[in-house]
Amino acid sequence: MFKLLSKGICVNPGISCGKSKIINSMEDIDSVSNGDIVVLPNSDPMYAMAVMSASAVICEVGGKLSHICIVSLEMGIPCITQAAGARKSIGDGQLIYVDAEKGEVYLAE
Repeated sequence: MFKLLSKGICVNPGISCGKSKIINSMEDIDSVSNGDIVVLPNSDPMYAMAVMSASAVICEVGGKLSHICIVSLEMGIPCITQAAGARKSIGDGQLIYVDAEKGEVYLAE
């Protein structure tokens, strides 16, 4: 059974399951591994490097035309934005399931 952790709006549909990587600042980008699901505070262009190796992207703040959302669209990476409070409800390193079409993030139990 899956527990709903966060909800936002779909930017790029897709499904992904993987380890969450909470990004709080630029210093956290170096710890992103291939296949991680990155959880960003906003869509600052400086976070683009974190998105490059991600299997999915969750942004707390940003519209569908924000920089990180456009990058995810161009790279074909599932993306959710406007997922307020996602960094608080999703723990770093948790196994999570992202259904970007529905804009939902679940804890994979």
